[in-house]
Amino acid sequence: MKTESKFTAKQVGDRIRERRTELRLSMNDLGERLGVNKSTIQRYEANGVDPKKTYMIVSLANALETTPEWLSGLSDAKEYDNYTICKKAIDEHISAYLYEMTTTISGEGHQQLMNNLLGEFIDLYSILCCHFARAMTEADRIAEDEGLKESIRRYAIEIGDVIQKSYVKEMEAPIEDMKRLLDGILHLYDNGRTSVKMSDLFSIKEQARERLNEISESNDSVTP
Repeated sequence: MKTESKFTAKQVGDRIRERRTELRLSMNDLGERLGVNKSTIQRYEANGVDPKKTYMIVSLANALETTPEWLSGLSDAKEYDNYTICKKAIDEHISAYLYEMTTTISGEGHQQLMNNLLGEFIDLYSILCCHFARAMTEADRIAEDEGLKESIRRYAIEIGDVIQKSYVKEMEAPIEDMKRLLDGILHLYDNGRTSVKMSDLFSIKEQARERLNEISESNDSVTP
């Protein structure tokens, strides 16, 4: 969070009171969230909080379910946008992963290997998200196409069946890519026929990206 706030400490205190009232929290309620007593909350609201005290501002913002930027006067956006909400949730998962990885796996080489494989998995998942977006766009189009609905009724076909087939067609390849990566990790130290090269694992993402780009380019070429 930036600290170049134009707010005074008193203005921060006013926003603490405003947000607490909006959430219908008593001073005791807010105090419990912060681990302080009611008199401390009274002091925050009456005397204010220095907007440059980043740690305190962030703690207050979390307790008040708002953004540190709004609380300190850097922004008028009171609610977190969806990107920030998603990032906060993912950060918790990443922190848990880093703790488990660094405390249970010995050796920098082994840790780096798992870190690299997680990166590949995340990249593949992001490609899967692109396919999911395409699948949902097509599902919405099918659901809203009255002409198509009328046509398939003649053959006693449910619109849901058409959507399901469209979804599976779009999602099958990216799901298989993720399965290939996980299966490759399982056979990483095999000998003989089932052995997997590290380079083969890291090429899965590139192949998946190329396939997605080809689909996008093909669709662009037929768009009027």
